[in-house]
Amino acid sequence: MSDYTNIAHPYAKASFDFALGENKLQEWHSMLSILVTVAEEETIAKQISSAEGVHTQQSEELANLFIHICQGLVDDHVINLIRVLAENGRLSVIRDLFNLFSDLKDEHERVIPVTVTSSELLTQDQVISLTAALEKKLERQLEMEQVIDDTLVGGIVIKAGETVIDGSLNTSINRLANQLHAR
Repeated sequence: MSDYTNIAHPYAKASFDFALGENKLQEWHSMLSILVTVAEEETIAKQISSAEGVHTQQSEELANLFIHICQGLVDDHVINLIRVLAENGRLSVIRDLFNLFSDLKDEHERVIPVTVTSSELLTQDQVISLTAALEKKLERQLEMEQVIDDTLVGGIVIKAGETVIDGSLNTSINRLANQLHAR
């Protein structure tokens, strides 16, 4: 875990608990995503890094800039979060806060992001079959993303959370080659 992740954790947990209590997890997820977009804009990112860790006049001005940019896109509670982050010199943790909030949301909703990498696009039937099998095995709902990798000869690589299932032909060939070299 990075230092930013450790710092962001209590903010993410508090945001998640509040959003859950208000039954607004998706809305908060969307609003935090907006904060990330603003925070990662080049000129704002530079200002954030120079105001990191301390409450200064600059961090107050930065909070006001954030609020001005986000006005109408986020609610008053998220505006309060911006102010708290700025007061504590923690605007630099917005990306980590968002990622942690997303993880908490996915865990609560029993959703797991899954990336399926293959050499060509899977058919609709393959996607349905793979989704059903993975949901049964993982006991979670999937958010599946397909990635095409022309370097794969065949097969697929599945990444679900921290788990990787490598069923690619490339890996099978490499394993066979390693076994032949070992003998």
